[in-house]
Amino acid sequence: MNMPLPLSQGNWDPCTYARPFIDPRAVAKREIPAKTMYDTIAQHCGDLQVETTFAYLISERGRFIPNSQGGARHRLDGVDPHQIKRVFFLGAQGRAALLGIQLHPTDSDGYADLRQNTHLDPTDVQLLATCSGLANWHDNGAFCARCGERTTYAAAGWERKCLGCARIEYPRTDPSIIVAIHDQNDRILVAHNTRWRPTYASLVAGFMEMGEAPEQTVARETLEEVGLHVDRIEYVASQAWPFPRSLMLGYRARVVDGAGLEPTVDGVEIDWARWYTREEYGAALKNGQIEAPGPISIARAIIRHWYGQPLPGDE
Repeated sequence: MNMPLPLSQGNWDPCTYARPFIDPRAVAKREIPAKTMYDTIAQHCGDLQVETTFAYLISERGRFIPNSQGGARHRLDGVDPHQIKRVFFLGAQGRAALLGIQLHPTDSDGYADLRQNTHLDPTDVQLLATCSGLANWHDNGAFCARCGERTTYAAAGWERKCLGCARIEYPRTDPSIIVAIHDQNDRILVAHNTRWRPTYASLVAGFMEMGEAPEQTVARETLEEVGLHVDRIEYVASQAWPFPRSLMLGYRARVVDGAGLEPTVDGVEIDWARWYTREEYGAALKNGQIEAPGPISIARAIIRHWYGQPLPGDE
């Protein structure tokens, strides 16, 4: 299915074979020359010729510092080494090495929210999201899940190694489903989570449980969240959502013929769910009755595909 997904369109070389041999922290802090990293990339990544470095600057989940032109990439010589908390080697694009730099928390108001950004290059969007996920994983992975000893940064930010039992931990991704539920008239169901803004509405979603297939999760979550029985469950698309660490598996499903169409919500997690035709959905967006999912989310992409044209408010 042709469905543009902002977090699945990046194009770069991750240079995975070079990760164990690169110390991007030392490069970013100017403790070793950048050429050392360039030579390592050439040695382990098919003689890839790199001659400059760009960095993405991030803080807490989903926030980054734009450059002076509003883009995402910064020259390394403009980064204060004293503000660096962690550095991740992301790979290369063209002749540029790409680093993600997590900064120490500050009171700066110069950060932007990646989840609301619509103008960045697709590779930059995906790599900023990658940085956000890696930073969250490191922040929450200080201790070994096996023995409880401290773990330390390794493999250019893509591993943590236990100082006690030497266990290697890798960045964790939690698979989740998100589903466009339709009735026999091709209406779509959107729901409101009690933690969201009053008018924000999205698709039913939830984490997979141990032992489940994604299609089983779709059926279970739909019944649990809105009290509907569905079948004809079809995979649509997927994209990472590292806020903090999800992989969103997109589906569509239809209410079982003859089953009830009235949503039943628990009032605790979901407090309302409503059916919309395309005309009703567009009108509800225009008059502010509801707010569509964020611009880089798979939820918005799935809804836009059903809607058949740009949503009101799309640029």
